[in-house]
Amino acid sequence: MWLVVLLLFPAFAQRGGRIHYSDLFNPATLGTISGKVVSVEKTLSGNSRDYCVHATVQTGKGLVKAVFAPLSFMQKENLTIAPGDRLTLQGSMITVMGKPYILVTEVTGDRTMKLREPNGRPAWAVGDDWHAR
Repeated sequence: MWLVVLLLFPAFAQRGGRIHYSDLFNPATLGTISGKVVSVEKTLSGNSRDYCVHATVQTGKGLVKAVFAPLSFMQKENLTIAPGDRLTLQGSMITVMGKPYILVTEVTGDRTMKLREPNGRPAWAVGDDWHAR
């Protein structure tokens, strides 16, 4: 665990104590999960300018935390996630503090929406700065 903390510390310190999930995106870990949304949370994003939408998804292998997109982007695109939704998610499968996460590249429910490129670049990114909107 200390190795993870030490590896992430520069990103953590540069952002005033918050880590951007896009910094953790790993194209080598792309995968797909399907399941039912158990809960939805809105957490303050790494840039502290918006909320990021997260959901806990019950899969056949257990609970996975899904990281979607900034709330403002999801509202603009009319994308809502709610408890009870059945989704198929593609993205980078990572572990944060021993728990499984997926940084969602594509979400499929009643429609399909691309949130990130396969290299991790978010759909809401502006120019070369992946953290700006």
